Amino acid sequence: MRLSLVLFSFFIMLAYTSNANEVSTLEVKDSLIVPKTKTPFFKNDSVLNIKRFAFVNSTALLALYGSYHYINTAWWADSKTAFHFDGGGTSITQAFDFGRDAIYAKGLDKVGHFYGSRITSDIFARGIRWSGKTEQQSLLWGGFLGTAVQGFIEIKDGYSPNWGFSVYDWMSGSLGSFYPYFQSKSRFLKALDVKYSYYKKYDYYYKHVQRVSNFQDDYMNSTFWFTFNPKRYKPESKWPKWLGISLGVGVDETLDDYYIGAPNGYADLGKGGYEVYIAPDIDFKGLLPKKPFWQTLAHVLNYIKVPTPALRFSKDTKLMPIHF
Repeated sequence: MRLSLVLFSFFIMLAYTSNANEVSTLEVKDSLIVPKTKTPFFKNDSVLNIKRFAFVNSTALLALYGSYHYINTAWWADSKTAFHFDGGGTSITQAFDFGRDAIYAKGLDKVGHFYGSRITSDIFARGIRWSGKTEQQSLLWGGFLGTAVQGFIEIKDGYSPNWGFSVYDWMSGSLGSFYPYFQSKSRFLKALDVKYSYYKKYDYYYKHVQRVSNFQDDYMNSTFWFTFNPKRYKPESKWPKWLGISLGVGVDETLDDYYIGAPNGYADLGKGGYEVYIAPDIDFKGLLPKKPFWQTLAHVLNYIKVPTPALRFSKDTKLMPIHF
């Protein structure tokens, strides 16, 4: 509920800080006032559209409430304690204690927070842009709102007996929230996508963790990818516009007991090895037609790494004919 109030305040601020000419439904042509042409539904408006803005507000709040209800049931249904940081207490030194944060999932969860917040920010920004705000305004507000969502999740974690407010999780999420804005300012970042793939190779998570539906926490079966497209970076190059180069990172099955409530408790926290991958990738923005619908679909598909051959560097380095 507190999150809903914060986001509602943000949206109200956006509406009232807009220039008066943004909300006008009239425009001047040859010194005559004529009705403004109606923007097609699937196109971004050129000025702030109050109806669209209200639609985005209500949809976002409903989606956030649904997400809150799901996460509250799946993650925070256990008994609550006094607020504390991930380091175990409430002091500033414990707030920045990187001990447990560094060993949990071998730090791969930080990439997960970055990836998830980047998507959340993108959804907010696209809705605000559709309502009539400029591209830069939309990206900035998407960053602020994504950061607020991540902060709310961490505050809730701060009252959980098994977790705690993680400054580093919040920082990772905030960086992911503003990543779209940074991309708009950097030619290199515009060519760099962050992607995700998941394939159930190991059963440990599903045998020992009760929250069986939360695959996003099953890091030993997850891979995060950083995909670079040279054609997007240097359009004049002869590199295929649909082909990217991906660097992936994951953890192997020896990670086992990093899960809270695992058979050995905290005894084996920090255990496990990294898996690093190099693989080709498909850039759907270069593969699909340059039409608004297809490019929007490509934007969504580019969050997922499609299965391709990959070279894996780990305790068992090997060339994999296909990696999910």
